Amino acid sequence: MKIAVIGPGAVGCLLAVSFAEAGEDVHLVDYRPARVTLLRQQGLRLQIPGGVSRLLPVPCWLPGEVGACGLAIMAVKAHQTAAAAQALPLLLAPGGQALSLQNGLGNLEEMARVVGPERLVAGITYLGVTRQAEGQILYAGQGEVIIGPPPGSTVSAPEIEALVALFQGAGFKCRSTADIQVLIWDKLMINAGINPLTALLRVPNGALPELPEAWSLGVAAAAEVQALARAQGLKVAGDPAERLGQVCRATAKNRSSMLQDVLAGRPTEIDSLNGQVAARGQALGVPTPVNALLTRLIRSLDASSHQRVG
Repeated sequence: MKIAVIGPGAVGCLLAVSFAEAGEDVHLVDYRPARVTLLRQQGLRLQIPGGVSRLLPVPCWLPGEVGACGLAIMAVKAHQTAAAAQALPLLLAPGGQALSLQNGLGNLEEMARVVGPERLVAGITYLGVTRQAEGQILYAGQGEVIIGPPPGSTVSAPEIEALVALFQGAGFKCRSTADIQVLIWDKLMINAGINPLTALLRVPNGALPELPEAWSLGVAAAAEVQALARAQGLKVAGDPAERLGQVCRATAKNRSSMLQDVLAGRPTEIDSLNGQVAARGQALGVPTPVNALLTRLIRSLDASSHQRVG
């Protein structure tokens, strides 16, 4: 199967390298001509803990240069989805699938506006991967990739299992689920509680439970997400404090993706995480004051990046 991976960030580069090493016909897609040229020349470098690294040439193209693919994987940041989705008609072969492996809410809706919901697949990842420089990533820990059909998708169960086998063949722990929406909201609950606070405080995940006032805000944000999910009939289970604690302990040394963005001066994904929670809570009459506050704080942090002192 010909595969297009849209976005040369941490996850996109990891997917491209892994599929290439597995012998798949994979193509990395980017919208910046200068970066496409750079990645063509230097290849992609994957480093694992301990200093071992390997360099692999992976074809990198602008959207109009790739041709029709059986699978297009959206791996850009959430705030880039609307623009990146415009490439999907150029990339998708008839009967092909478009898979979102992104954080937060709203990505699938942006993709559906361009190509409809029928050939969409939703997914979540728990991959400990960090972008160090253009085309250079650190892969610190392997977690699951979980995929399934979102509402409105007509992608069949055999087609989903074929995608699972594709990921497994590239070395990923991958499984399918019929309840992908529940798992998307479960991950949103975790991200909404951890990401903005670690970004504001500039601490790794493991420090958060040791800071009582910040921890209480994180738990409250996660509880609001769970309440909003349940108001929509989604059975997001578990005690929010316990769930956050488990993740913080398991990823104690990790820097959240939002913290990485803040430290690098990049826009964050706050609007697809806590911002989506606040907006949907307001629309449904479910109180989400902590998520609204965290959204405003991170938006302010984004807007003030060029004015900071010290």
